[in-house]
Amino acid sequence: MVKLLIDYKSQGSVVELTPQEKTYYEQFLQYTYQDNIQTAEFLLLKHPRWSIIAAYYAMHDISKLYLTKKFNLKFSNPEIHAAVIQALRELVKRNDILELIESAEEEYSEIILLHLTLLQGKKERAKTQYYTNETIKPEVAMQKASYFLEKLIKPYLKLVEKLLK
Repeated sequence: MVKLLIDYKSQGSVVELTPQEKTYYEQFLQYTYQDNIQTAEFLLLKHPRWSIIAAYYAMHDISKLYLTKKFNLKFSNPEIHAAVIQALRELVKRNDILELIESAEEEYSEIILLHLTLLQGKKERAKTQYYTNETIKPEVAMQKASYFLEKLIKPYLKLVEKLLK
C-alpha cells in the first residue's frame, strides 16, 4: 500500500522546516547533490557500481532541495526515499512545472514525471547496491553506469535545476 504524504508527516519522515534551519538545509542539499554527481562521474571508469549509487543520491538530494525550496519540507528517516517520491507525486502538479516538462528538449524525453524518474533511479541504485547478478562483469557494470548517468541522472538534474530557478 502506498502511503500518502500526510502519512509520512504523521510518522515524522516529512516535517516543515524552521526558519533557523532552512538556509543551512538548502546549502547542505545544494552541496551534496553536486558532490554526489561529481563523485559518480569520477568513479564511473574504476568503480561503476559506486558510480550508480552516488548518481542516485544526486537525484535524491536535488529532489529534496526542490521540495525544500518550493514547499518548505525537510525529510528524514524512516522511509526517507519513499517519502521524497510520494512528495513529488503529490506536490509537483503545478501547470508551470508540467509545461516545462512538456516543452523540454529531446534529452528529457524519458522523464515523464519527476517521481517516476526518481523511483526508477532508486530501483536501479538498489539493484546495483544490494545484488550483482549481471553487474559483476566489469564491462557490463561500466555500460550500465554510463547509460544510467547520461540517460537518466543528468537529464533529471538538468530539469530540476531549471525548476529551482
